[in-house]
Amino acid sequence: MNSDAERLAARIADASLAVHDVLTIYLGERLGLYDALAAGGPATADDLAGRTGTHPRYVREWLEHQAAAGILGCEDPAAPAERRRFLLPPAAAEVLTERESLLWSAARPRSLVALAQKLPALLEAFRTGEGIPDGTDDARTAQADLGRAAFLRLLATEWLPRIADVDGRLRSEPPARVLDVGCGAGWASIALARGYPLVRVDGLDFDPLSVGTARANADAHGVGARVAFHAADAASPDLPGGYDLVVAFESLHDMPRPVEALAAMRRLVAPAGTVLVVEEKVGEAFTLPASPNDRLNYGWSVLTCLPSAMCGPGAAGTGTLLRRETLLRYAREAGFSSIEDAGVPHDAWTFWRVTS
Repeated sequence: MNSDAERLAARIADASLAVHDVLTIYLGERLGLYDALAAGGPATADDLAGRTGTHPRYVREWLEHQAAAGILGCEDPAAPAERRRFLLPPAAAEVLTERESLLWSAARPRSLVALAQKLPALLEAFRTGEGIPDGTDDARTAQADLGRAAFLRLLATEWLPRIADVDGRLRSEPPARVLDVGCGAGWASIALARGYPLVRVDGLDFDPLSVGTARANADAHGVGARVAFHAADAASPDLPGGYDLVVAFESLHDMPRPVEALAAMRRLVAPAGTVLVVEEKVGEAFTLPASPNDRLNYGWSVLTCLPSAMCGPGAAGTGTLLRRETLLRYAREAGFSSIEDAGVPHDAWTFWRVTS
């Protein structure tokens, strides 16, 4: 390829091929096709359709695509179409069906389909400047599922232990009180309660459906007695305050009024407590060429995070790339004095300690 135009055309062609993978993986996850292959072993199209209550002809085309894409295996490609048996290799099983694995990625295509579902509203938002609240089932469940394994396996074992004073307080008497702002389906709250057996956790989220899911998740993981979820605003005057730790995981940049949220967090934290704001790891400034993280986060920002942050009067319109300078300005407007990187190693996030 000799020209920039040719290279861009090839890039779009490659991206289109990847979109086909994303959308067909979405079908396989939502219809239970991968799970059925993992549970029942190799299958013909008729076998798999019978296991999943789907139509054999559609299933056959899906199986052939997945094998052609190198995701599934096929025992005998030369066999007649109706007799070909397809299988889920061990690596694909881990990535697509083993929800406890840190490599489980089947929810990622669901999150991208949720972006596509928003496109008609986004076209209009570009013209009007209005925001778009989240709320589709795919968006809600994908957001929860993408963080589930990492929170449950790493939050209390690798991430917070890097912040020695916070880790020590969560392990000591009297039992620490924790507030999880923007808790979603509750996995961070649940992980805190499981990893620190003394703590009491309150989770807050605007979305009643997410709060209901979080309560069910907490009960299923045996921590419902120490974790309470509330469909409420952190600025609510009904919250008692005095929390030893206030955390906000990947939520501040989505909030239309982040300064108000930070001011509420400052009011709710105990005098000797800690406020942690966990946000995407982004560059200090806009630079070209952009880093892979910045490029990815700009995509998320255009398609979903900025529209969320544009909702309602006086919306800040932050977007996904909440850079240090902007977070520091928000923090100072909320009454804090400084922010510092808490030193938690993570490829995609920065753990910011916000101090008065």
